[in-house]
Amino acid sequence: MIRKQAQPIELKKTSIRDSFWSPKQQLILDTAIDYQEKILHDRIPGAEKSHAVANFRIAAGLEEGEFYGMVFQDSDVAKWLEGVAYTLTIRPDADLEKRADAVIDIIARAQQPDGYLNTYFTIKEPEHRYQNLLECHELYCAGHMMEAAVAYHDATGKDTLLKVMERMADNIAQNIGPGKIEGVPGHPEVEIGLMRMYHTTGKEQ
Repeated sequence: MIRKQAQPIELKKTSIRDSFWSPKQQLILDTAIDYQEKILHDRIPGAEKSHAVANFRIAAGLEEGEFYGMVFQDSDVAKWLEGVAYTLTIRPDADLEKRADAVIDIIARAQQPDGYLNTYFTIKEPEHRYQNLLECHELYCAGHMMEAAVAYHDATGKDTLLKVMERMADNIAQNIGPGKIEGVPGHPEVEIGLMRMYHTTGKEQ
């Protein structure tokens, strides 16, 4: 007997209507996404400084300044973009999509000529790329941005961020592996991102 492999159900074809999850989903749609956006842009008076979007702007050469935040600060932007993608899937919002597109444009500008993308190492320690895979979160940040790229492509059909992360994946493959830089990432995240990229692009590398 031949068993057919189960196929995932598209997010666009699902909906949640219950007393537990629905209010939480509504809170995210109505409040959390916009609040997180303001935090990333440092627009909440009295809130702890994020500087996450500013880091990308500096790496892109769009403004002057120094890197600020944790070594994994880029992942906050990636997670917000992934959240935006799922939000747009549930409730299309042209203005939110436009704002997310603007952030993606900054990210694309921050990507280095060889495909590398990480604001901490681009701004602060360019000579130390891929030297501490266990603790420095380069692959963690890349994995989250890959997940965001796939989610945003699925939600909007736009592939700008997907192409950015394909180039980053190529950079990782060129630099890391047997006979190259060897190491273990501190979080199992880039594997998830690469798997999702493969499912979307069909590219085996």
